Amino acid sequence: MKNLKYLFVIAGASILYGCSQQAPKETATAIPAGLKTGKQSYLAVFEKDSAKLDLDIDQYGKVTGKLLIKYGELKPDATELIVNTGDVSKGEFKGDTLVADYTFTSGKDKTLYTNPLALLHKGDTLIMGSGRIMNYLGRTYFDPQTGVQYQKARFRFVPVKK
Repeated sequence: MKNLKYLFVIAGASILYGCSQQAPKETATAIPAGLKTGKQSYLAVFEKDSAKLDLDIDQYGKVTGKLLIKYGELKPDATELIVNTGDVSKGEFKGDTLVADYTFTSGKDKTLYTNPLALLHKGDTLIMGSGRIMNYLGRTYFDPQTGVQYQKARFRFVPVKK
């Protein structure tokens, strides 16, 4: 009987302690100057390729959205198909760069792919970076040894005026 009392006291203390803990608060990430919270649309054209990017930036600097890429003319050894469409998720700003995941389907293939996405904010333009992509335990990321390149970017997104 005495052991049962101790068990109830320990269980009660554990429940009270657990209930008194607060959920972690969202911390705001600095949004680069020139970008605002809310929904924003961007377009990019490179040769015969085009892309449309819709972003939603919340008050904490977290970013979600949609990205549609249409390839106009494919090269014989191209890995991309005619259209890639998907979601931008887990986005956050690291300095002047938006880092996110791009989960998409390519062409008529219904397989979901996830690649890292890096967009450099320069003026009112977002420049899509490219780099060597690595995969570890099913998670893709840019190779830290080579980094992300923006100089020869295929897509430079400009805001769509409403």
